[in-house]
Amino acid sequence: MWKNQYLLAMALCAGALSTLGMGCELIATVDRSRIPGDTGVTDGCADGTKNGDETDVDCGGPTCPQCELAKACTAKEDCASGFCADSVCCNAACDEECDACTAELKESGEEDGACGPSKAEVACGEATCSEGVETAAGTCDGTSVECEPGASTSCETFACDTDAAACFSECSEDAQCAKCHVCDADAETCSLAPAGTPGLGCEDDQACDAMGECKAANGQECTDAADCGSGSCVDGVCCNTACDSPCQACNVEGSEGTCTDVPLGDEDGMDCSEANVCDGMGGCKLASGERCATDDECASGSCVATVFTCGPITAP
Repeated sequence: MWKNQYLLAMALCAGALSTLGMGCELIATVDRSRIPGDTGVTDGCADGTKNGDETDVDCGGPTCPQCELAKACTAKEDCASGFCADSVCCNAACDEECDACTAELKESGEEDGACGPSKAEVACGEATCSEGVETAAGTCDGTSVECEPGASTSCETFACDTDAAACFSECSEDAQCAKCHVCDADAETCSLAPAGTPGLGCEDDQACDAMGECKAANGQECTDAADCGSGSCVDGVCCNTACDSPCQACNVEGSEGTCTDVPLGDEDGMDCSEANVCDGMGGCKLASGERCATDDECASGSCVATVFTCGPITAP
């Protein structure tokens, strides 16, 4: 009876006026599966066909039951196992760089749905370049799920090109060279910077030595020449030169790290005798009150003729 009434209503709607459209829409929404004797309707999740929003035959998607292992999926929610890998329902997350869940991708060739090592020689990982070492992308070995890094190559005199994840092979500026190297832009090559050069990858209180390493910069405290980028430790500080002339020092206030003439009248006990003082121009001369014969002998520039002693030193 219900079936007949439903069919009659639909037939009437087919020729109904537009004013009856709303009623026909309501009739069209009737669940035909509730009509006794109507055998024309089947369950879309049990019809043996992949249709609608299903990810595999009669499973997956928003309405059908979850799929078993090896069935197709697009998300973990499609799978009874809770894992979707390589577009099939898998027995594990299978998310290492060298594992797979399909026979086609696995070294063993085992059936879909079981996670196992990927085929050998499959590319994995990414090429990197860091701290002057270029490392190629890796490959899977067919037995492990870990990615085996590729070969490493030193950039030698060049720096890493981080954008390309590789070493520079030519240069146009110092930044493309290795630490403590400078660029010869004409030759597009990098070479060691002179000893004592600051910057070039060193910290602010450091300078390059002659071997491409960062050491203490000029003016920094030192106990040995090996502590200093310049290779010279003088008067307890790294110095720009050996600074071994009389009345010169590398710790003169305001000029630490630079070999400088000792100020007029100061002593340089290492190079001048006890009776001598510095003349402010890198020489030792007689101190005030010392016996003299000429003005040139005195640091003051004056030998008092009446007493033949050096006169007092006046500030310049």
